[in-house]
Amino acid sequence: MRAWVVRRPGPPEALTLTEVDEPVPGDGQVVVRVRAIGLNFADCMARLGVYPNTPRPPFVPGMEVAGEVTAVGRNAGGLGVGDRVFAVPIFGGHAELVAVPTTHVAPIPADMDWDEAAGLAVTGLTADWALNVVGRVRPGERVLVTAAAGGVGTMVLQLARAQGARVLAVASTGRKRAFALELGAEAAVAYDKWAEVADQWGGLDLILDSVGGGLFRRAWRHLAGDGRYVLYGFSAASGRRRIRWLRAAGAWLAMGCMHPLSLVSGTRTLAGFNLSLVPTLAEQLHERHERLLEARRDGQLRVVIGGRYRFGELPDAHAALQGRESTGKLVVLVD
Repeated sequence: MRAWVVRRPGPPEALTLTEVDEPVPGDGQVVVRVRAIGLNFADCMARLGVYPNTPRPPFVPGMEVAGEVTAVGRNAGGLGVGDRVFAVPIFGGHAELVAVPTTHVAPIPADMDWDEAAGLAVTGLTADWALNVVGRVRPGERVLVTAAAGGVGTMVLQLARAQGARVLAVASTGRKRAFALELGAEAAVAYDKWAEVADQWGGLDLILDSVGGGLFRRAWRHLAGDGRYVLYGFSAASGRRRIRWLRAAGAWLAMGCMHPLSLVSGTRTLAGFNLSLVPTLAEQLHERHERLLEARRDGQLRVVIGGRYRFGELPDAHAALQGRESTGKLVVLVD
């Protein structure tokens, strides 16, 4: 089979299309023939060699796919050959076939296309976890969402609105901000303007941030009592093609220092998470995926596909995502 292999961490050109052995399912695993790949910023970070638990090169990145089961191992949990599924392998998904633990596989509804299925799994689960598990959003709360026009951002925005929150969307271009308003944001502003709206609103109850850097220190000051700040990314450290280490160090220092007692006196919460490292993810994956599918059926949530690429164009998709050129979810279709 063909797979995109990283032999040495680097820019999108570090991905090499290579013939590799087909996977064999182990105990509690299935093999999925990949029909669509959902691209995540975490895949870019893995390619750059800075994502947690990234395998030593050479390795195949790719944490989110949709396709058909072609082989099952022992204890496959009722899954059978031919089943249409989405899967979260964490690594190995940039390939025509991938072996995945059955705990990280769930069925796809009959009315869902491959690209939509590949775009829902990781982004939807990340948005749901940030908003409901860590952020504990409540109706009427004032919520700031950074990178609001991205894959996770569009999910967070829609889910927050469906739960009765007021959403302040932050995005880099006018086109992205207009799109955030279409999805239901009450206000959409540039990165140098959000504080003005936050002041007009009298503060923020929940901040969902995948950017970090200097934005963190400014946003923390706008958090109201009992406010929650959820940090689930650090894209401020990434350049358009590589990790710029001097820039990353500057972004790190710009976040400042915080004494734990300030959390007590301000009655505020700072929390962070990485979906692939959540220890209870496998236990809750199916339940939370069902919640996302229910929101989709009710018309409260849609997967925003911002671009479709062919399998041979996968490095181009990486370049577009890391270069912040995309809106919504980028999907790679595998013939």
